[in-house]
Amino acid sequence: MALSDSTLIGLLTSESVNVRSAALDMLSSSFSNDARWLPQIFVSWDRFGPQDAFPEFPLLSHFAIPPEYVGECITRARSMAQGRPLTDRVCRCAGKLIEAISIGSPISFASHLESIRELKQVSKIFFRVSDQKMQARCDWIERECGNLQEYLNETPSSVGNLYEILESQFLLGRADEVLRNGFAALLSEVRDRSAEHTSLICLELASRYRLTGYESWFVELIDHSDQMIADAASIGLGRCRTDTALSLIADRFSEYSKSGQLRSVDVLRRGRIPKTAELLRFLHPHGHGSQVQNALRVAEVLQFDFTSLEDWLEAFLVIDDESFSRIKSQLYVVEPLAQSLSEDDRQRTLKLFHSRFKE
Repeated sequence: MALSDSTLIGLLTSESVNVRSAALDMLSSSFSNDARWLPQIFVSWDRFGPQDAFPEFPLLSHFAIPPEYVGECITRARSMAQGRPLTDRVCRCAGKLIEAISIGSPISFASHLESIRELKQVSKIFFRVSDQKMQARCDWIERECGNLQEYLNETPSSVGNLYEILESQFLLGRADEVLRNGFAALLSEVRDRSAEHTSLICLELASRYRLTGYESWFVELIDHSDQMIADAASIGLGRCRTDTALSLIADRFSEYSKSGQLRSVDVLRRGRIPKTAELLRFLHPHGHGSQVQNALRVAEVLQFDFTSLEDWLEAFLVIDDESFSRIKSQLYVVEPLAQSLSEDDRQRTLKLFHSRFKE
């Protein structure tokens, strides 16, 4: 059983700053869609202060701000940024909070645009937030587009606001045909500039929204020869976090190139879906070379599956030093998680954990 979002959300208010930061980092990097994360961040900000609650504040753009908290985010951001220099950590937290709102669904911020415009007068930290672009995205939600595929076929490839159009139709449940055609075009050997442009916009949408139901396309594209396309597809697949994604990766893993395998392992590592740890151990014999083998072990460690403690400890002990150094900040959750183990297993786990930290 992989480490759940619920457990990590509970750790956001831990007494240990290292544990809080590790929990937030993992929630952010896994594209968690559990809306309970934000109130817990507010609890820690109120208790420890934004300066100290999460010193290494991750990119909140990985999170979707729940609509019911947009107003509170704006109020808090105003207070946090008022009179503070741009380099101040509290001010930077405020900026990231509003940036996260600005790239979320326009449905969530449509009624708050005037407040956001006023907020931009408070501090230059909000300069990246384009209220004009936000307004344009809101406008398209309210416009009739008819059949999107027909619209694109009849409109020159240079049509402006293509992302806004696709986003609006997706949110209204009318973009399935365009998305499937777009992803299919990226797999086609026939290149059409207009179709390719639309396809890249489809991938951009997949990097911002959870496009469940399209996992099979992402799994095909994750080993694409174009690195930009492959990376975007891996983000799209990573956002899905479904059992379907696990099954599709399991089916294709041995056929992937080394880079495709590394991307798929990264998807598994981030997702922390139940049964991921078992899948990672199953894939181990099929990994191409030591780099992939080590990536599989690292991903297994970051599932924190203590129901298979011996396997977890083995992976923890054999990952190389460079990889250990990269994930060290996330490993601080081991101590609170180990409290669920029996006394003997807890002592053994913590002893090995502390010994490797001291190396």
